[in-house]
Amino acid sequence: MKFTPKVIFLLLTILTAGIFVWPELNFQDLLSQGDHGRDLYAFDAVTHGKLPYKDFWWVYGPLMPYYYGLFFKIFGVHMTSVFLGRALLVIACSAFFYLSATCIMSPGLAYLAAAWFTETRQEFFFTYNHIGGITAELIILWCLLSYILKGSMRYLWIAIITGFILGLIKINFGLAALAGIGLATFCIDGFKKYSSFGQKKKFYWLTALFIPLGLGIIYWVLLKDLPLYAIRQCMPYFGDDQPYHASPLLVVPYYLTQHWLTLVHSAMSVDIALHKSLLIGLCVLIASNMTISVILHGCTLFGLYLLLSNKLEKTYRQNILLTLGVLGLSFVLYFNEFLVSGIWYRTYWSMPFLDLFHFVMISLAFKFTPKFLRILILIFLWGLAILGVVAHIGSIESQKNPGHYLNMERGGVYVNNEPQWTDTVNTVSHFLNTTLKKDDYFFALPYDCLYYYLSGHESPTRQLIYFDHIKIPRSQEIEVIKELETKKISYVIMSNRFISNEPGLGVFGKTYCPLIAQYIHDNFSPIARQGGDWTQPPGWANNHGVMIFKRKP
Repeated sequence: MKFTPKVIFLLLTILTAGIFVWPELNFQDLLSQGDHGRDLYAFDAVTHGKLPYKDFWWVYGPLMPYYYGLFFKIFGVHMTSVFLGRALLVIACSAFFYLSATCIMSPGLAYLAAAWFTETRQEFFFTYNHIGGITAELIILWCLLSYILKGSMRYLWIAIITGFILGLIKINFGLAALAGIGLATFCIDGFKKYSSFGQKKKFYWLTALFIPLGLGIIYWVLLKDLPLYAIRQCMPYFGDDQPYHASPLLVVPYYLTQHWLTLVHSAMSVDIALHKSLLIGLCVLIASNMTISVILHGCTLFGLYLLLSNKLEKTYRQNILLTLGVLGLSFVLYFNEFLVSGIWYRTYWSMPFLDLFHFVMISLAFKFTPKFLRILILIFLWGLAILGVVAHIGSIESQKNPGHYLNMERGGVYVNNEPQWTDTVNTVSHFLNTTLKKDDYFFALPYDCLYYYLSGHESPTRQLIYFDHIKIPRSQEIEVIKELETKKISYVIMSNRFISNEPGLGVFGKTYCPLIAQYIHDNFSPIARQGGDWTQPPGWANNHGVMIFKRKP
């Protein structure tokens, strides 16, 4: 390996990302008993030969449980093993973001871009699955931008293989990626005169037909033995399978309004501070989102002016335009879930392309920006980046105390949940670990898979979630009750989320699962209640209370 500037800054990018995620190897900001519990249970289940969908309910692609399951196999069944697997993917994201950036800017600026991306990226806080998808997205982006520069087919082969992998992480984004790769390649070839459509028949056949067909076969093999209602529960892409719906005509203005409000809010904060104290006002001005917005949008407007003028060298201008086209196409394709739901975290799939777009425009503007202004902007961005890393590490370390520690063997990590939540989980897990024998079963509902994982006990039913929007039919209820009887469960763990005013959750026994509710009422008696303010609404990862039921004599 030659230690060129590109290689040196790549190593620095990996080191910087490693420093950023190091405190997270035994810490998680929020841990939910439902979504994270489902992930952890799935990762453990596949190590025992269980299949996603068929043997346990799972709503994403089948690949990531095996990825994290491998870490369980190597490092042991502890949450730190999952955190390590996630940290390596974050580092990979940073590295491929850097490599993508170097296709159009200097290694030094690409390093800054990657550092900013690593620090400010939007985290999928509810699952460990999606970070794998973001990694795949960035690998595909690097391949397409490299193809613009070099025209080598090897980048396209890597891209479609990665698109196939992305389809096994989340099917809709895998198919969107393959469509984007094909369309981007066609446009790049048209502008660069690399090769004609006819010369790439094998590539286009694979992209448009054979790889999607291969994905369909894999999903069919895993889902074919399930009834239609179970397939729709695992693949909620049809009709009203999801509790949230929105019109794209309303979602797009909402998205643009949120960005505008961020700028206005920052400006108002600065204005108020300036009335109190000039010094405080200046500090707020420097640290505010408004300053960053001025830099980003100012460079963007100046960059657009340069693209419309004749000041850029022809080949460089063409590469910039193709890069912006690939970024824009990727942003739109990965925006599909947000367009039909209006759920903000679903914009996170598109955020990496927006982040790189801003730095592409900065690099373009810097070519005609006075040196002193470039230095000021870089000092400002680097200063905020360094402060952000220090604040990130300090914030995490300050929360690593006994009140935030999960003390069971399969836990051993700190969480930022309220101490009452941590105490409830520790207490209930201790009860299960000391009361149940190795091969005993218990039933956790409506969505508390975390206790299956922490206790090391297999779920007595294939179904792991019981909410209104899951639409559990009467026949499935009967099947669940048969499984509970066959497994001879002695205890039922029911959290206070069985009554919730959240959209799509409902009231257990009234709006969903009346047969299972009657079965529990007839055969089990409450023996303990742990944690939670039962007069207040339960939360996704807070105000967690648990009722423990024991089978009647």
